[in-house]
Amino acid sequence: MNARYFLLVASLSMAAWMLAPLAAAQSSEQNRYYIQQMIELATTNDDHGVTTTQRVLEQSPKPASADPSGARAASQRGLAALEQNELETALRAFQQASQADPGNVEAVNYLGLIYRKLNRFQEAENALQQALALEPTRAVAWFQLAQVYGLQNDARRALGALANTYRFAQNPMRAEEILRNIAENEAADTLRNAALETLRLYRLPVEAVIVPPLPANPGIAPLNVPPGSVRAPSIRPAP
Repeated sequence: MNARYFLLVASLSMAAWMLAPLAAAQSSEQNRYYIQQMIELATTNDDHGVTTTQRVLEQSPKPASADPSGARAASQRGLAALEQNELETALRAFQQASQADPGNVEAVNYLGLIYRKLNRFQEAENALQQALALEPTRAVAWFQLAQVYGLQNDARRALGALANTYRFAQNPMRAEEILRNIAENEAADTLRNAALETLRLYRLPVEAVIVPPLPANPGIAPLNVPPGSVRAPSIRPAP
């Protein structure tokens, strides 16, 4: 009797151990679906739909921390490396931090930022969606995600992510200023147009933007300026 009991417990424990990665993968896929729904709903300013999906994400199970103190130490190393623009070193540190504590939204968010800086867009998207699954109202993660989509010429998702950036911004006036700067100065067409559409979506004033710039007037010799010495500024988010 006891032998059967222990055998049953061992079998159930083994089954749970084998099914854990599958359950985690299913949860991750569900979170990705809800985040994509929030993006799609935001493109039409569907406040009720975005809020409902946000609450579903907020109620979803969060990953357990294996080593929170180790995650904090790794994050500090990552921040120090990032300040020195040592991206590969910072990447390894934030990978360690997010593995030690998958629920550390700061570490996961920085991981997405560094992947984006390294032009590893798929990994950046995955990390930023993980951050948003932990904190769906995190405006800076939405902004980073908008940049990832903009750099991949995904106009609709860039618009939805920027719309959620403004929706969840703690300082709407500052968010509006950033959107306007992108709309007027950003070199990437997809991101610039997404910022314009976001301003219109929220019925914020939009200045007329002339793109591309007007050609030089006929008969006027252009300035002798070395190529690449002058360019429009590009807005980048604070991590």
